[in-house]
Amino acid sequence: MKIVPSLMGPTHLTAADWVALLESLLRKEVMPLLEKRNAADSALHATLSQQKRGGDLFVTSLRLSLPGKKIVVVQGQGSNPRQAATQAVERLFRETRRHFDRLSGQHQYKRKARRELLKQLKAKIDALPQAVIAEGNAGIEPLLERLKAVARRELAYLRAVGDLPMDYPTVQDVVDEAVAAARVSWVSGRDEDAVYRQLLKNLFKAIDREVAASRVYQESVPLDAPAPADAMQQAESMVEEEIYEYYQPDEELSLADVLPAEGFDPEASEPSQAEIDAASEQAFAFEVLKDLPIGWRRSLLLAELDAMNAAAIAEILDITEERAQQWVMQANAFVYARLTDAGIVGMETGRVSVSAVLRALR
Repeated sequence: MKIVPSLMGPTHLTAADWVALLESLLRKEVMPLLEKRNAADSALHATLSQQKRGGDLFVTSLRLSLPGKKIVVVQGQGSNPRQAATQAVERLFRETRRHFDRLSGQHQYKRKARRELLKQLKAKIDALPQAVIAEGNAGIEPLLERLKAVARRELAYLRAVGDLPMDYPTVQDVVDEAVAAARVSWVSGRDEDAVYRQLLKNLFKAIDREVAASRVYQESVPLDAPAPADAMQQAESMVEEEIYEYYQPDEELSLADVLPAEGFDPEASEPSQAEIDAASEQAFAFEVLKDLPIGWRRSLLLAELDAMNAAAIAEILDITEERAQQWVMQANAFVYARLTDAGIVGMETGRVSVSAVLRALR
C-alpha cells in the first residue's frame, strides 16, 4: 500500500512518524484484505489535523482508492493521534470489506446472467437445420483466432481506463457470445469478410453490454464533508451507488495484453537499441490509444490493423459511413498530435508515421 501522508495544524508528529503509526494499524486487517483482493498497491491519502477548540482534538481523514473506481472516505477522532487513527482505520476496514463483498456478489450475478444468455442462444442454435449448423461452424471456425485477437485488444483498452474489471468478462466469454449470436442468425452464401464483420459487430455489442453494466452511478461527496458517526449504520438507500462496479488496473496492464502471444526464446541475444526504442514507442502509443473515445479507437484500429474501409467500419459499429470516416480522421489527428509531442512521429526525415506505429501493435 502506498500511503500519502499529510499533516495539518501544530501536530507533534513528523510525516515519517505518521506513516509508521498508520502502517502499524493497517497491518492488522486492512493490508491482508487488500492483498487477498489483489489490491495491495492501492493508494491511501491520510491527513492528521489537530484542533484547539474545546481542548485538544485530533482528526484523522483517510481516503482509499479501491478496484471498482471506488473511493472510501472515513474519519476518526480522538484525544491523541493513535486514538484518532485507530477509529478511522477500523471504519476503513469495514467499508473496504463491504465494498469487496458487493463487488464479488455483482460478478457472480453477471456470470449467472451470461450462462443463461448462452443457454438461450444454444437452444435457438439446436433448433436450426443440421445443414445450417454445419455451414455456420465451418464459416466461423477459421476466423476465431482473429476474433480473439480483437477481443483481447479491446478488453485490454477498456480495462486500462477502468471501464471493465480485470477478471471479467474474459476473452472467451465475449467471443463465445459473439459466435453464438452469429450462429443463431447465420445466413448462407456470405463470404468470409462478411462473416468476420458480423462477428466483430456481435463482439462489440457483447462488450458494450458489459461496459454499460459496469458503469458507476454515484453522487460526488466532498472530501471535506463531515463523516457519518458510523458508516455501518448508514441507510441502505445509497446501495444504488454501488450496484455497478469496475476495476482500474492501469498499473497492472502492459502492452503484452494487446499483443498476440509469441514464443519466448531464452537463448535470444539482448535486444538492440532500435528494438528497445520501438517497444517504448509501442507502449506510448498504447497509452495514447486508451485515452481515445471508444468509437474513435475502434474505428482507427479497424482501419489500420484490419485494413477496413469506412463502409465496413460503419457496418460493424452500426453508424453511418460519413461518421466512420470522421471518427477515423479525428482519432488519427489526436494520435498524431500526441505522438508528435512525444517526438515519435513527425515530418522530419527518419520519423515514422502514425500508421507504422499502430501497425506495430499487431
